[in-house]
Amino acid sequence: MPSRRPPIATIAASLMASFLATPPGHAMNEEESLFYEDVPVVLTASRLAQSAYDAPAPVTIIDRELIEASGFVELHDLMRLVPGFQVADWGSGSPTVANHGMGDAYARRIKVLVDGRTVNNSFWGNVHWQDLPIRVDDVERIEVVRAPNGAAYGANAYQGVINIITRSPRTETGKTVILRAGHRAFHDLGIRINGGDADLDWRISASRRVADQYLSFDGESAESIERNVANLQVLLQPSLRDEIRVQAGATVGFDNTGIPGSLTEPLGKRRIKENYLQLGWLRSFGPESELSLQFYHQDRAERKHWDIPLGKVLLPIMQDVDLQRDDVEIQYTDRLGEQWHVLVGAGLRRDATRSILYFSSTDPEVGIQWQLFSSLTWQPIPELSLNLGANLEDHYYSGRLLSPRFAARYALAPRSSLRFSSGIAYRAPQAWEARSFTSVSLQDQILIITYWARDEPEPERVRFFELGYNGFFEDVNAEVDVRIFRENFDRYIDDTACSFPPTDRNIVCTYPPPPNFVGLLGRTAINFVNSADLVVDGLEFRIDWRRPGWGRAVLTQSWVDIRSHKHPSDPDLLSSAPASMTGLLLIKEFAGQWRASLGYYFSTAMRWLNDGDEVPSRGRADAKLARLFGPNGRDGEVSVTAQSLEGAYPDFHEGNFRREPALFATLRLTW
Repeated sequence: MPSRRPPIATIAASLMASFLATPPGHAMNEEESLFYEDVPVVLTASRLAQSAYDAPAPVTIIDRELIEASGFVELHDLMRLVPGFQVADWGSGSPTVANHGMGDAYARRIKVLVDGRTVNNSFWGNVHWQDLPIRVDDVERIEVVRAPNGAAYGANAYQGVINIITRSPRTETGKTVILRAGHRAFHDLGIRINGGDADLDWRISASRRVADQYLSFDGESAESIERNVANLQVLLQPSLRDEIRVQAGATVGFDNTGIPGSLTEPLGKRRIKENYLQLGWLRSFGPESELSLQFYHQDRAERKHWDIPLGKVLLPIMQDVDLQRDDVEIQYTDRLGEQWHVLVGAGLRRDATRSILYFSSTDPEVGIQWQLFSSLTWQPIPELSLNLGANLEDHYYSGRLLSPRFAARYALAPRSSLRFSSGIAYRAPQAWEARSFTSVSLQDQILIITYWARDEPEPERVRFFELGYNGFFEDVNAEVDVRIFRENFDRYIDDTACSFPPTDRNIVCTYPPPPNFVGLLGRTAINFVNSADLVVDGLEFRIDWRRPGWGRAVLTQSWVDIRSHKHPSDPDLLSSAPASMTGLLLIKEFAGQWRASLGYYFSTAMRWLNDGDEVPSRGRADAKLARLFGPNGRDGEVSVTAQSLEGAYPDFHEGNFRREPALFATLRLTW
């Protein structure tokens, strides 16, 4: 069997050699030189603003420079810059993101936040990445916790947390126009206007993008998208101690997706509308003491209709989904002397999901949950800090859940530390897994049942521990983040299919069908059960290196092994993560404010679950060439980006979906 290890040394050496062959262009300016002198601060590991060296969990920061240099124009693609994270797209739904396996079409094991607002939907549990009312150009940085983080964020922070932090209107002025255009009908127009005075800052942004997003190998199914996005952010500072934040946004558009001639997923438009309103208040009592209060409302509507011919009758199908969420949260943090730092908070959420197709009812599925969370840090000596965090919640499908974490950090130097952490996290079942009854009826007779969540499964659970090191090597100007981990997953929720008699299927349902079931369109039902226990061992690292006058290089690497103590119900689980993944992003500065970047992303063979399938070992190379204007490119840029220089490659399912290369130009002007 051929080796599954990528030629890391060969890749890195050849790419580095090609870049180093070019002499340095200009000296790094003062702001850039402070990159490694300023200690990076993260917010997501424990909800506290703290040094990345003090964080109780592994955090990767994707900063603005990496976002721009990557050439990525979709939010989910930025996760390729994180060790161990898998990214794929498919032609019938939203892109999917997973961490160390168990990924499928509806990735629901990573909690995703936008400015502290949870954007995972309550039905599938996944994130509609292309529909979020923000664009890549609105993002200041992304913090990614690469481990279970239920102690800070509760259920569904199961494989990690992605916190997308948008650009503050306080740090920007003037107006910006962004134009992108490329082949396969891709075009993107965005505008951003900033204003304000001493006490009030605001930003309005809007964009429109159209693209032929996806093609299949057989050429029959495809996905083209149109998205129109608007966003408003206001920051008001009525006093030196108070800050009020107002954010609102909306996305409208459609996907033209499906398979021509299909009865269950025909080619046609799925119309999408998504809105949110977020209000926040922050009161500062001192340098490390503050009280915050946040409320947000968000809703989403999907519409897709078609008819199934049934003899002389056309049977209407309405694939409509309506989602609503209201959430309020309060948090207080304070330093109790030199050795103690405490955070306490509480949250209350209401989710409502309505779908005639998926629930066979016009009534919404409503759930209310609450949570209490706390983090206590004790620093008995300057070198050692101990952190205990916990989240107690009452989830509407899983009842009471307690997610604890203990972490210890030992400082070897001011910017060098060892970390140990261990804890428990959960993933509660979604409405799809706990309450769905997906059926098609005619004259009160059920013609087919697909999903029937008869027995509510228990929440998935993970028990984990990890050892990590974060350090800055001043001699070579490099940041190093490395860790080893073990994650024990149990009660994995999987679907299981059976058929109602009379049937020639091998698996016969042990429960009877509904009284009005006739099964003219099919006699198979899918239920959800707890089915497997897994052990995931891994090693990953990230090296972030800079050289004044040259540029920057970021190397990521992960190795993962998945096994089970007993044969899992779905053997694909054991190969649901690549054994090895490598990422390398090189940024080279040239004279005259020219900048080139080259990204390479490699993964060995793996399998996406459920709607996905095997994807062979593959590598993808992206390149971007840009000419910047003004200090640090603040006045604009003109650039050309090429994605997947090798050509098309299989994505999500080797036999069904093919990711096409992309070539586009960008013009950004700021004044």
